Amino acid sequence: MPKVCFISPEYVPLSGGTGAYVYYLSNELMKHGYSICVVTGYSQAGDVQVNEKLSVLFLRTSKTPIVKSFLFAGSSFRKLNSVRDGVHVDIVHANLPLVPSFAVPSNFGKTLISTVHSTWKGEAEAIRGEPYSRLNSNEKFMVSFNWFLRIFEESMLKRSNKIIAVSDFTRRELLQYYKVREDKIRVIHNGVDTNKFQPASDKRKAKQGLGFNPDGIAILSVGRLYARKGLFTLIESMPAVVRRFPRARFIISGKGQSDEMKKLVAHAQKLGVNDKIVFTGYYPDRKLPRLYQAADVFAFSTFYENLPFAVLEALSTGLPVVTTRVGGIPEMIEDGRNGFLVQPFNARELSDRILYFLEHPSAASEMAFLARKVIEERFDWRLIVKKVLRVYDEALG
Repeated sequence: MPKVCFISPEYVPLSGGTGAYVYYLSNELMKHGYSICVVTGYSQAGDVQVNEKLSVLFLRTSKTPIVKSFLFAGSSFRKLNSVRDGVHVDIVHANLPLVPSFAVPSNFGKTLISTVHSTWKGEAEAIRGEPYSRLNSNEKFMVSFNWFLRIFEESMLKRSNKIIAVSDFTRRELLQYYKVREDKIRVIHNGVDTNKFQPASDKRKAKQGLGFNPDGIAILSVGRLYARKGLFTLIESMPAVVRRFPRARFIISGKGQSDEMKKLVAHAQKLGVNDKIVFTGYYPDRKLPRLYQAADVFAFSTFYENLPFAVLEALSTGLPVVTTRVGGIPEMIEDGRNGFLVQPFNARELSDRILYFLEHPSAASEMAFLARKVIEERFDWRLIVKKVLRVYDEALG
């Protein structure tokens, strides 16, 4: 039975995009007979044998994102060194940029594969033009010390036998900013669990179940409250929408650092729409499907992404989606067919597309149907895992 050891500071029960990737991919790999070990960060340390195929090594880490990555890497190195003799590992599967190179001891496992979810350089370039006051401490550090972070990122890329880029945009970014051999890179998009994220059978009931007005309009956005998610632009799109549809509410789901929500609330108050927003905070993965099902439109105003899970999940739920023409997003949405693509920072274009969906329900429904169809045909995890297995075979061969 081949064994894969995933290295990721994110996993369940608290997980972002990288944690979701490890969770869903490892579940699919187990169906193909693989044994999985996950080394991850958490609020407390402990080794858990979930079942005969899955063990999770929780390492205690800090809550501060970039600091967490480096403390996690040190703990990971020590942990893997201590279990080296007792654990047979075929494939070490690291997740960049959150895993610095020293997280994996040399000669641990037969081969090393890295999935690149984004790059430090790409993210820094994307947010460089943002007002400094809008950046959180993590983003300020990333911009100021980008050269330092990239040392560890490039080292892991160099060590990797194969590199999985989550979009063709990511592949191009690696070739533009890093010294990476092109023949090592394989583009494999993120996937989505189409059984878990399904269209609502009863939209009113879904809204009532979450305490929303069943007769109201719910416009949903899901993601961390980071500057690059473009939430200031989303808020700027709200006045035009609520003037036409006073019952519309914008549901913003996700957590941020200490004062990020305060900045967003202050911006909404300035525009007179603070009473039109519901901040849900962090929404656990197991409850997310119900949140998507309660929404009428999904609006994602990000200005830097590689292949966001939130958009995949919204498309899989059969929601009409309006998002930005950035990163890998155009690789899953064809503008005007299975969703709308707008320019980042363009609040008027964003509000126009949201209003189009609300004013043309039959067109919105048709796009939502095609959105689900594209996911089923191209982005179901059951299809994605087969591509990953081919990369594993290449790396071991």
